[in-house]
Amino acid sequence: MPPKRNLVENIPYVPLSVIYYALAALAALIIYGILGSMYIMGLDLYNAIYFTVITIATVGYGDITPVTVSQKIFSVTLALGGVGLIAYVLSLTVSVITMTLQETISGARIRRLMQSMNNHFILCGFGRVGSAVFKELQKRNQKTIIIEKDREIVEKELWEDPNVLAIPESATDEDTLRAAGIKRARGVIITTGDDVDNLFITLTCRELNPDIWIVTRSSKRENIKRLYRAGANRVISPEISGGEDIYFAAMEPTMVKITVKHDVEDIGREAEIILKYGCTLEDIEYHLPEFKEPLVRKIGVSEKKELERFLNALEGDPARKSSLTRIYESVSGIHSHWISGPDRESIDKVIDELREEGILLGVNLDDNEIKEVARKHGRLVEIIIKPEMSIVENHGVDDIRREAEIIIKNGCTIEDIEYYLPGFSEPLRRNVGVDSIEDVDRFIKTLRSDSRKLESLDRLYTLSGGGIHTHRISGPDAKSLDRVEEELRKEGFLIGVNLDLAEIKSIIQESGRVVEMLLKHDLGNMDDKETIIRRGGRILDSKHYLPGVRQVVTRNLNIRNMDDLRRCQEELEKPDARRSLKALYSISRNIHSHTVAASDVKVIKKIERDLEKRGVLLGVNLSEDEIWDIVESEMMEKFCIE
Repeated sequence: MPPKRNLVENIPYVPLSVIYYALAALAALIIYGILGSMYIMGLDLYNAIYFTVITIATVGYGDITPVTVSQKIFSVTLALGGVGLIAYVLSLTVSVITMTLQETISGARIRRLMQSMNNHFILCGFGRVGSAVFKELQKRNQKTIIIEKDREIVEKELWEDPNVLAIPESATDEDTLRAAGIKRARGVIITTGDDVDNLFITLTCRELNPDIWIVTRSSKRENIKRLYRAGANRVISPEISGGEDIYFAAMEPTMVKITVKHDVEDIGREAEIILKYGCTLEDIEYHLPEFKEPLVRKIGVSEKKELERFLNALEGDPARKSSLTRIYESVSGIHSHWISGPDRESIDKVIDELREEGILLGVNLDDNEIKEVARKHGRLVEIIIKPEMSIVENHGVDDIRREAEIIIKNGCTIEDIEYYLPGFSEPLRRNVGVDSIEDVDRFIKTLRSDSRKLESLDRLYTLSGGGIHTHRISGPDAKSLDRVEEELRKEGFLIGVNLDLAEIKSIIQESGRVVEMLLKHDLGNMDDKETIIRRGGRILDSKHYLPGVRQVVTRNLNIRNMDDLRRCQEELEKPDARRSLKALYSISRNIHSHTVAASDVKVIKKIERDLEKRGVLLGVNLSEDEIWDIVESEMMEKFCIE
């Protein structure tokens, strides 16, 4: 185990290759002896081997005796060479064994590894916060040396893993920081629970390496300014942050935000470019024009096998892929990623290759710049994507004000909102921060004046389990939150409080469903749509499939009731619309699909049975390959377009 002091002392090191050379020399001497015994002593092979071994070993039984001068000279050289080489080999072997034992006892191997470490992090303190930060560093394959003054933690927890480099010393000691490679490190993360120690370590690190990036923990808010003055680049308070926040603060010098444009099919190519340079995809952001904050989904992908698992899951789950495709269509494929890397050179290589691929739109763009890029390169259609909260509710767009009124009148704030799209394991979050009913009224007024935005929001509510979503709300005290919970329950909005993700998904599976139904019927036949609406379903869109070129034409419908259906029929009677749809139906061989939503799985099943009876249903939630097989196997009808 490493000693408590003299961490940088050098221990003589004997490379294992030296022993190999010595053994090779000994083997050469034996060959020399055998050949000399045969040609000089006149012995046969077996006696030559015998004479060589006893001469090298200086045994000399006297049964074979050199007579001539040349024989005597040969015997002398063989004996002297044997004594010297055997002694040399034995001494080297003893040295290596001694060195190995010394390494085991003194930790010389660990010290040599630390002395060879470059561009690494030094983590000072391995308590609750420090261990959380270390997990984030390990997850991203970041090189780390840990300094922890509690020797018992180092010996029993850290040294159990031979890949973990840890020093059982106090990080306030300059020699310890030097031993950890403070001058070669890329950053120092200070997570001890003592603000005085953190202040002293910060001062020492800044003195030893004026250019190093320092992130430190502050247990008390009043010490944050002091730590900044001491030389910290970032100060994180565990009262408001965790290990992940400290990790991102440490990675800030080698993190960039890239804005890209590509389709779902290019996800793998983009990610491969990022991962092959040792970088990590931290998140994905979708920027919607009407909202101040982007919708964010954390990813944290740093290994190719994680990417392959996601791509395989996407291909094996049509509902999930359909959801992701709709999101990409809504933002014209334009989105952003935060990516972190081992160094600035790796980040630059990623940027250069993404630019060569033609998918990079910009680096470190702010929200206004991203919106300008979106106007130039694509079309942004607002869509609200899933966030997560402490209260789980089920209501429609029309009930937004009533829900907000209950929360705000009790002095509480709606911090965020999350919706759950089918096929995705994590929700997408949008920060709200609303504590005024006037803000809510302004938002509702905007909705009513912009039918496109209202339709998109209503569509999102439908996709998210038929209106199931969550909010994280904060209040002045527990009683205020209790009153909010009680009133929301009376109103029939509340499903649960502080449910975990698995419970929310279970509720969505039980009480909400969104499916894609593949249908076949002639133009003008509204039986399928009428069946869906009368059974309590809702039609979100219609997709037509163009064989040969394998293109999909999507029409947003959002048919919620019989009035919407009648308006759809009236649109169909217009000559231009009917002519366009007639051509579309003919090309796609009367095959199309509808995304259908309902508030209950039972409703979906009833719709499926009714459509099967009518003979128009070809399948539910089919994969793309299955759909194209069906479309391309159909007989093509002759048609003309005037």
